[in-house]
Amino acid sequence: MAKEKKGPADWAMRVVLWLYALVSIPLYLWFLHHMGDRWGQHLPADDDTGFWLPIVVPLTAFSFTTLSSTSWWWSTEDRPFLLGRKGWRFVMVFVVAMSLMAGFFGSPHRDVVAVLLTTMVTTIGIAGLWLLPPTLSSPLLDTLRRPKASADPS
Repeated sequence: MAKEKKGPADWAMRVVLWLYALVSIPLYLWFLHHMGDRWGQHLPADDDTGFWLPIVVPLTAFSFTTLSSTSWWWSTEDRPFLLGRKGWRFVMVFVVAMSLMAGFFGSPHRDVVAVLLTTMVTTIGIAGLWLLPPTLSSPLLDTLRRPKASADPS
């Protein structure tokens, strides 16, 4: 099987996805770490949860979102991978809820601005994590393109 030549569209898409991932993922994970730490400061001093929140919240968001998106990108109706094309939804609802809670409860002012900022950073970060598997994939645009119709042998 011959290797397909990569065109300018392939490289442009790869550069855009890499730039988006390099900006959005660290921003999102830092935000979750920072807000988890601030949320933990509101807890009583003898509560050990305050120590674990800045560690667990970003790790959970990264691992669950990556697991979910990897499953979605590599699954087909005929060949489900990990969670499949349908099982990823519950995991993502959990990640979004956890992210919004960390942002809201970690904010010094719990108001509409905190909710909007948290929603924006969560959306940007989850989109970056969701696009990470195809960004790291070598047959990137082959994954994103529709399958070509096979030639009729007759």
